[in-house]
Amino acid sequence: MKKQKNNSCSRECNENENNYKKVKECSCCNNVALSGNLDHDEHKHYFEHPLTKMAIGWVLLALAVGLEHLISQPVLSFGFVTIENPFTIFIFLTIVIFVGFDIICNGFKLLLQGNLQIEFLMTIATVGAFLIGEGLEGASLVLLFSLAEYIEDFALDKSKKSLSELINLNPEKGVVKRNGKEFEVRVEELNIGDVVIVKPGDKIPIDGVILNGTTSVNQASITGESLAVSKMIGNEVYGSTINEEGYIEIEVTKTFKNTIFSKIVDLIKESGEKKARVDIFINKFARYYTPTMVLIAIFVTILPSVFFHQPLIDWFKRSLILLVISCPCALVISTPVSIVSAITSGTKNGIIIKGGEYIEELSRIKAILFDKTGTLTEGKLNILNVFSNNGYSEDEIVKIAYSIESKSKHPIAEAFQGYGESRNIKSLKVDNFQSIAGKGLKADIDGQSYYLGKKELFDYNKDLKNVIDSSSDRNKGKTSVILGNESEILGVISLNDKIRVDGEKTIKYIKDSNIDTIMLTGDNESAAELVANQLSLNKYYYNLLPEDKLNILEDLSEKYHDIAMVGDGVNDAPSLARANVGIAMGTSGADVAIEAADIVLMQDNISKVSFLLKLAKKTMKIVKQNVVISIVMKLTLIILGILGYITLLEAVIIGDMGVTLIVVGNALRIR
Repeated sequence: MKKQKNNSCSRECNENENNYKKVKECSCCNNVALSGNLDHDEHKHYFEHPLTKMAIGWVLLALAVGLEHLISQPVLSFGFVTIENPFTIFIFLTIVIFVGFDIICNGFKLLLQGNLQIEFLMTIATVGAFLIGEGLEGASLVLLFSLAEYIEDFALDKSKKSLSELINLNPEKGVVKRNGKEFEVRVEELNIGDVVIVKPGDKIPIDGVILNGTTSVNQASITGESLAVSKMIGNEVYGSTINEEGYIEIEVTKTFKNTIFSKIVDLIKESGEKKARVDIFINKFARYYTPTMVLIAIFVTILPSVFFHQPLIDWFKRSLILLVISCPCALVISTPVSIVSAITSGTKNGIIIKGGEYIEELSRIKAILFDKTGTLTEGKLNILNVFSNNGYSEDEIVKIAYSIESKSKHPIAEAFQGYGESRNIKSLKVDNFQSIAGKGLKADIDGQSYYLGKKELFDYNKDLKNVIDSSSDRNKGKTSVILGNESEILGVISLNDKIRVDGEKTIKYIKDSNIDTIMLTGDNESAAELVANQLSLNKYYYNLLPEDKLNILEDLSEKYHDIAMVGDGVNDAPSLARANVGIAMGTSGADVAIEAADIVLMQDNISKVSFLLKLAKKTMKIVKQNVVISIVMKLTLIILGILGYITLLEAVIIGDMGVTLIVVGNALRIR
């Protein structure tokens, strides 16, 4: 049930936008999946809390029923109007005003805005019940409708609870070390380069690199994985995670608004703004459905009396029952509760889903495209061997390559860095460094230009074919990096990468789900073939530039229509943005890839793709179940109500609150 945003709500929202540490969004906006109406209710006066109102209402209802049966009351006459049991009627009216005042006012406000909603149906039914002398039913209707509304709010709040708790995970202050002294400052005031002290048991306030100390860190708030991770000097740590053991000093590498944690919060806020298509359809349907049912109720009242001379009062009562049963509460609430439950489940498992529409899209996927390095493989290359050419020594080749790669951020550069540091290789001075997209690197050393990368980088060199052919057997299935200058090839360095843990199991599950698996890689054919065979992929493409990946995705879209893309690098960003669902490997992935993706895996765990597919299928299955349950039960009860087999009280208990409880309970199974 939609709530209207009032002025106090607007003020609260503005405060939340201005104060990042209070990102507990106002519930009545209903626009961000962070907190529910229950949190908002905590700010109300005790007697304004819905549970308190309902409790008082039920006590008054019991008192009224007792008075009606135990005490003889006078009969009041006002002209043609006679009121029996006036004390009882007065209590029933008190209940309606005390408990249902907001419902009635909201119903009329929406009506004046040309928007006929559920609240107005309840108002008509309540007034009608009193007009026909059914005060007990009228008061019960308000109480039960309020209870059903509270249950809906509670269900949404329950689904969003873990998301709202996430906002409170980051500490407000950190201890910074400046000029040999320690100061406690707000995390927003920490600057890049500051040194922050974190003691055992404290939360790490901001992203940075360990300068001093070793420890283990619980990264559950970022990755969803509760097992602590060992950290030492040079390792990266993230704000909101918990330092479990040692004393550490951290050099700040990101401002507060740019931390991984802050980005997670932003992504979650973004997820509340993107609804699934089925949710949008149901909301549109409800807008037309409600006024249609009002017209049908009018016809049910008038037609039998006019054409068949039936008692008007009997058919008026049946029309009221029809209005109560036809309230689309269960139908409207079923999809958002299911979607929010799915997003919450994803967040608990280290997966950020940017909107309900992507859950729906994922349930229809026919093919998943994977990047290779850093996605299907660990992205941690190791140098296996060096093939030298034209009399150059292996040490010379490695030293030049190491110096050039020291300027790059590519996964291959990390392999050279580790290799060079382990052998105490000193880097040469590099000038005019240039990265050539999809091909490799170019740089000058001692006035000599060098090229380092794929064979496409050396099309000018006639000697290339002989060098590659002579090293092909040795480097088959491995990543080859060629080093050359303007006139010759100096040598070839072969590297290897490991398949990710659970890679084979994940691909098998995807294929068993009748989804094709396809790999897109910029690596050479032999390296691509090796990985594809190990994982039993349906198909693979190799030697691809970023634009090639995008073109292949476009072609495959015509065949499969619904495609997901999983990647982690800058070169994957265009494909992640173009796919029906883009899935980025989180903390190790490039920022642009995370921005372009629709879903972010905060752990570098490929098995999370299997979890996502299961979650999407289960969610959409439950959404469909809830829609069918709502429609079938409503139609059945409407028919029984028109035929006179259901009372007004039964209509409220079964047709409104009962159906709502069923769909809400079914939706919460997703969590």
